[in-house]
Amino acid sequence: MSIWYRLQVNKHQHGLYALAHQMLGNQLEAEDVVQDTFIKLWQRREKGGKFEKAWLYKVTRNQCLDIIRRRKHANEYQLAAAAGSDVSPSSVDVVLNDELSGEIGKAINQLDEPYQSLLVMREVNGLSYQVLADALDLSLSQTKVYLHRARKQLKESLEKTYA
Repeated sequence: MSIWYRLQVNKHQHGLYALAHQMLGNQLEAEDVVQDTFIKLWQRREKGGKFEKAWLYKVTRNQCLDIIRRRKHANEYQLAAAAGSDVSPSSVDVVLNDELSGEIGKAINQLDEPYQSLLVMREVNGLSYQVLADALDLSLSQTKVYLHRARKQLKESLEKTYA
């Protein structure tokens, strides 16, 4: 295995997993998607294809969307809760954080695409606007507008929940 490939895996595996897990709500499926993404990266590298960070996120997102489409066709699609916090402060804080994370996760999962992907890739993974635009085949201005709309819809959804 090449050093370059290992570096790419180490650098991007957590962000890709976060995206896949948020979209799918299933740890095993998310791990499979990330593994498949890195297999495609290996194949692309062997064929002399150009590597871009946005390409990894695009492949991951598209694989997740394929799984979601298959779930819908099989009537197995369910909303997934967001992953809880790894930090373990007081038991009251844990319960409140889990509840809030669950509500935020449900609200994000109710957003349409590409709003859902944009929020996860920007807010969870911290990707730049340009990488988002490249990953979703959008212009930079479209990306900013869609992200603004996604945040607004998320805010409105959470306000309804806690109003």
